[in-house]
Amino acid sequence: MDYSYLLNTHTADKWQRIGINRRAGVCAPLFHIYSQQSIGIGDFSDLKRLVDWCNITGQTIIQLLPLNELSHDFSPYNSISTFALEPCYVSLRHLRRVEIKSYADNIAKLKKKFPAGEKRVNYEIKDAKLKLLRKIFLKLKNFNSRNYNKFIRTNIYWLKSYAAFKILKQKSGDKDWSNWNEINKNFSEELIKKTEEKNKKEFEFYYWLQWQLYEQLKSARRYANRNNVLLLGDLPFLVARDSVDVWSQQNFFILNKQAGAPPDMYFAKGQKWGMPPYDWGNIATDNWAYIKNRLKYAENFYDMFRIDHFVGLFRLWTLSYEENKLKKTGGSFEPQQENLWETHGRTIISEMNSATDMLPCAEDLGTVPQCSYTVLKEFGIPGIDVQRWNKVYHDGFHFKNPLEYRTNSIATVSTHDSSFLPVWWKYEAGYIDKLERKFFLNFLGLNEDQFDTGFIYCALQKVMEAASIFSIQLLPEYLYLDENILEKYSDWTYRINFPGYVSQDNWSITSPCSLEALKRLEINDTILKIVKENNRYVTKDE
Repeated sequence: MDYSYLLNTHTADKWQRIGINRRAGVCAPLFHIYSQQSIGIGDFSDLKRLVDWCNITGQTIIQLLPLNELSHDFSPYNSISTFALEPCYVSLRHLRRVEIKSYADNIAKLKKKFPAGEKRVNYEIKDAKLKLLRKIFLKLKNFNSRNYNKFIRTNIYWLKSYAAFKILKQKSGDKDWSNWNEINKNFSEELIKKTEEKNKKEFEFYYWLQWQLYEQLKSARRYANRNNVLLLGDLPFLVARDSVDVWSQQNFFILNKQAGAPPDMYFAKGQKWGMPPYDWGNIATDNWAYIKNRLKYAENFYDMFRIDHFVGLFRLWTLSYEENKLKKTGGSFEPQQENLWETHGRTIISEMNSATDMLPCAEDLGTVPQCSYTVLKEFGIPGIDVQRWNKVYHDGFHFKNPLEYRTNSIATVSTHDSSFLPVWWKYEAGYIDKLERKFFLNFLGLNEDQFDTGFIYCALQKVMEAASIFSIQLLPEYLYLDENILEKYSDWTYRINFPGYVSQDNWSITSPCSLEALKRLEINDTILKIVKENNRYVTKDE
């Protein structure tokens, strides 16, 4: 397969850096994985164990879901900051410049109360970790280090407003910033200064906490790169309305509107996400600093980044924020004129691409305008080709030959917003068109409707043989090669997210096994075999 044309696209410098090799990878939400050392949830140090598993199975990409600080619904795509990292993910055992042995009893008690590997994550671990972290920080007295001071100097442009937001929100009784008193909800440098003067130690705590997270995630990235693994980060397209970004930079958002998705066969009333759309005009007037700064910070942690809801860069479905959520409402694309979409998207993508050394990847699912495919090809940006949705319609339909997938794409069996393969096959395939099951079996080269590890193996073989330069699978899709895991984790409720619903069951499922057990699975040899057979095994010298 020839991918050399990528070296003549707008992302040529990125491809030269990482190489135009066929690669295999795993998508593993950090809340989903855990080790025997984890406390309640996977942490940044656990990424190193996942890297070790990738080395065993021949994979050279780890894709993550967003790691930004979570909002009340714990959705990675509804963050309260596009800079601050989620405190849940800090490794208490790997804090920098802390005599952690002094807190061994505290950590042991926390681990007993919040054991990792339960069926679902208990997000109360966040407050529990923060309580202990505050105790540790306050005992440090006047904390000081060269790296810490450099971190603050380099990132003060977002750290100050973030710390102030956290403090003012706490003082308000956790109200949305739009419901704060008139003085506090109107952001100003004077407000930041006064808040810091009255809460100096708390400001320092948030700086120290974000520095610890920064150092740990950077360390994980360095370990991955030393072991020939690339990290693919995920940058949320939008940010929560109740976020430090919106509060501190209100002119970059259209506050009387909300983003969403138009009506389709799954959501007859469309979707209303609540997050405010960007005011791209004001962002451009500011020389795109908001976008550029986000990407520059993310460069510390990732080799590549996923642009969530990529098609929204061309046109975004928007609705009035005040509309009754239960009522069928109207909405429209912004910009409304279709002839403006390509120029609009191309301008934003050009600014993003020129602002970073990371290779952009695109989540281009849903109703995709034709201009999106054109721009992705021109820029050399990989989109996503999902196996079960990749169909060719002509006198009916058939599943597209993987060799006909876009070369600039990531081939995948499923996404974090869909069911996993066993659930799709058991409960969804053939629901709308009964021939779908027959055609998928033909696609896999199977003669009868079998549902076993052989079925999983064939599906993985197909998605690995795709023309796509990358083939990245959610961790459970690989694990279904194990007969016991396939049998126990095929219930329809076992999925990462049910789109369109706020539920405690979203963003909380954990892996069937610890990272230590993962490295001992017999199926690892099978995964390595599939990777090698499809020329996706990349050595460090390539």
